[in-house]
Amino acid sequence: MSLAHWANYTRLTVAAPDDAIERPSGPNRGRATNRMRAAVLLLLGGLLGLILVALVVFTKEDAGQPRPVPLQNVQVGEETDEAIVRSASTPVVAVNPVNANNLVMGYRVERPSFSCGLATSYDAGRSWDPSGLTLPPGTERCYTTSPGFAKDGVLHLAFVTLAGTNNVPSAAWLTRSLDGGRTFEPAKKVLEQEKFMVRLAVDNSTAPARLLLTWVEPASIGLFQMAPPSSVMSMVSTDGGATFGQRVRVSDAKRERVGAPVPLVGSGGAFHVLYQDYGKNVFDFQNIEGRYEGTFENVIATSSNGGGTFTETVVDAKVRPPEPFLVFTPPFPAMAADRERNKLYVAWSDARAGKAAVLLTVSSDGGKTWGPPKRVDDARGEALLPQLAVAPNGRLDVAYVSVGEGSGRPTEVNLTSSSDQGKTFGPSQAMNRPFFRELFPISPRREAGRDLGSALALVSKDSEAYLGWPDTRRGGSDTLRVDIVGAPASILAKGPARRPQPVSVASQ
Repeated sequence: MSLAHWANYTRLTVAAPDDAIERPSGPNRGRATNRMRAAVLLLLGGLLGLILVALVVFTKEDAGQPRPVPLQNVQVGEETDEAIVRSASTPVVAVNPVNANNLVMGYRVERPSFSCGLATSYDAGRSWDPSGLTLPPGTERCYTTSPGFAKDGVLHLAFVTLAGTNNVPSAAWLTRSLDGGRTFEPAKKVLEQEKFMVRLAVDNSTAPARLLLTWVEPASIGLFQMAPPSSVMSMVSTDGGATFGQRVRVSDAKRERVGAPVPLVGSGGAFHVLYQDYGKNVFDFQNIEGRYEGTFENVIATSSNGGGTFTETVVDAKVRPPEPFLVFTPPFPAMAADRERNKLYVAWSDARAGKAAVLLTVSSDGGKTWGPPKRVDDARGEALLPQLAVAPNGRLDVAYVSVGEGSGRPTEVNLTSSSDQGKTFGPSQAMNRPFFRELFPISPRREAGRDLGSALALVSKDSEAYLGWPDTRRGGSDTLRVDIVGAPASILAKGPARRPQPVSVASQ
């Protein structure tokens, strides 16, 4: 069966994964009753044996981890005349602390032309409507968005606009919404051109909320390349976005090739910025033909003085990138904070043991020291683009993309959870029917292959998580259509537990 036929067979029908199971029907009953009874007894005996094995394997210490149950898959965003060829990626989602049913999701659009999408939901993601975002006068199109809610329900939104045929970032803007994303105030410019990977974090430990804005600033840019040195930069607003203070360099000046910054507010209002030091990777950073065989570093920079200065700690110095990438839109590592329990979590995709796996490390002292990285996925193939979120009750959720090795590379988005600060996890649960990585568009940097985007979207509540991801089920090899799809997952109280596995470096 061709990829196009497979795409038609697995089209998104806005249904939960359970509905994908086809049950054969027919009259084959009646004369084999005794055989059926024997088969049933044999099956029951086998199940009893499995249960006994499980009781032995999952000791009291390991037993009982949250188990996600996926619900309805829903397309995010509106249909348009050009939707048949639209390709979207890199969703990001925020939840309103005043109204937990109010979600806002932004995403990038790569085809037919670069733009952005922003959608709002008032029923916890069961349905979505286009937001009322209006671009500033004189701007052509937006590309990336970064939403965040303050504790009073005000939505702050940073976004980047592009200009010209080369799609160069023309400016970064900040706006806010008082009605959960239905309408927005006029946006104001906060950064000038050629600022990349702009992200926003909202600090709700103060009133008004402090806003931490981060971005990457290269020395210069060219075709699919940045000229070193690049810098991770930041600035802070202490008045809810009305004004911003001075710009501060986050990354050490000795680090020449850096990117993928992730800002976060931790315990006590500390500012954390996770980023990657690409080391000597001239191939991806400067668009040189070939593949980098070295390692990266995951670095966290922490400020305890409101963003005035940052102190760096290396989270992991042996990161093995699983794939080449386009330097303007790299895969991002993930970071989440449990502020009540003073925990920081960092996850990323790493190929040091061979295949790409999701590694997790934990800090219990505000990012000063980190435990050894452990594998938390249970994918048979590759595990990519991890995302983290912590529920108010302390449950840690990890979402990731699982890419198989069969024809078309069947792909699922999985969710796994831990209620003991990452010591053990429940089984991973697929959130969707499989779609196919080979139906994604090819990256402009062709060595990077099929482009999945930079990140997944994930937010967590005590009894539910919500995910967003790029999905090809309504596409095909003729259209390369990629939609943003979202789904909630109910979190059941208990299920089997598994321990994350230590990782070792594969022989070269």
